[in-house]
Amino acid sequence: MKRWILLLLAIGSAMAAAQGVRQQGLGGLILPGPGAAPYNPAYAVYPSTYAEGEGFRLPLGLLRLVLPLFPETNAPGYFYDRQTFKERFDALSFYDQLTHLDSFLFNPARSPDEVVFSIGKDEITITDGQGNPLNLDFSVGGGGRMASALTPPALLRVPLSTGVPGLGLEFTLVLGLGGLSVEASQDLEQAMRSGDLARCRSADPSPCALVGRTSAMGGVGLNLAYATPLPEIPGFEGKVYAGVRGEGFYGLGYLEAQATARPTFDQDGNPNGTEYEVRYFYSVPGNGTGFGVRADAGVVVDYQGFTFGLGVRNLVGFTRWSGTEVTVQNGSSSEAPAVRQSAGFTPAVFLNGAYRLPLEGGSLLIGADFSSADSSFHLGAEYAVGPYRLRAGAGLEGGFKFGLGGGVRLEGFSLDTALTVHQAPVVRGTVYGLALSVGF
Repeated sequence: MKRWILLLLAIGSAMAAAQGVRQQGLGGLILPGPGAAPYNPAYAVYPSTYAEGEGFRLPLGLLRLVLPLFPETNAPGYFYDRQTFKERFDALSFYDQLTHLDSFLFNPARSPDEVVFSIGKDEITITDGQGNPLNLDFSVGGGGRMASALTPPALLRVPLSTGVPGLGLEFTLVLGLGGLSVEASQDLEQAMRSGDLARCRSADPSPCALVGRTSAMGGVGLNLAYATPLPEIPGFEGKVYAGVRGEGFYGLGYLEAQATARPTFDQDGNPNGTEYEVRYFYSVPGNGTGFGVRADAGVVVDYQGFTFGLGVRNLVGFTRWSGTEVTVQNGSSSEAPAVRQSAGFTPAVFLNGAYRLPLEGGSLLIGADFSSADSSFHLGAEYAVGPYRLRAGAGLEGGFKFGLGGGVRLEGFSLDTALTVHQAPVVRGTVYGLALSVGF
């Protein structure tokens, strides 16, 4: 039962993180408008100036996760075909497709066969089983560190009437992934930089380690927000919108995992292998609880056709999860009660802006965004002429990301498609995907 809950939590979290096909064609860009309200509460009353109706997103990525045709990413196979799962399932391929559920990945990242520490006379290298170098400084999303009041955008929102203009009350279902990170320990970084390999042999276990992290969470929440256009400012030829929001959640599930690989040495100090350790913390109904609250604020400015937005989430917040921490090392495992908690002033800034340039026979929309929560940046453009759209965008989101797409808007029918490109997590390489949405 516990495995089913964690699997559903992970898949549901990926659905929450899924982007629209138009957004993917723009390289992941979040345009100003009500759709950006989770990042900036002032957008709740901002007109849908840059929005366009989009049809049903075909869950192409879900095909890889549930069909036996793709055993490397078919997680449910664990429950009905253990042998194939054991032989073919690839955890990194599953993660890569799961975090890009909105598109079908043609070549999801493949896990390294093993982590190989090659220690020479004056250098150390870390590769996979085929000798390919691993990415020792990779981070996407929250970097796998999610124990904070900064909950992800809700998967489901149910508005509740307040009868007060500008005052919004919502019941939400919150599901989200905390990203993924891979990093070298400080001793390993210094050893690789200076060639001083003695520090890797200075203790047992070795202080030179490669660490990977990921996390996911789910819960139900209640949001109370107020947003309004501000009165006109004398001498300012623009319009300003402001908003504040308070959010609270009760946890339904939490997973935080960390894997560590470090070299081992024989009695003469020569490397003779790699030691692995896995720690994961989980909290599910009947085995732990979780809750949290936070406050957000934001402002949006329209000026001479330009739109700028500044949102600050988690001006102040608190969260606490209680559950069980499991440690797996050298074939044995142990469990112990544990707590994950954070509190205080840990703001996450979100900036975005856009401008629509009228052209003869069409228009060109240009936009950009930045989020300090995951250090992501996107820049995108869309050319519209009649019912047709052409899009392109790029950004940094755990590595370089690129999108190319197009669409058509006809009476009673819409179609959008996007070709996506992103950097493979952990291992080096480029992953390609396809997204499609259809509306009637």
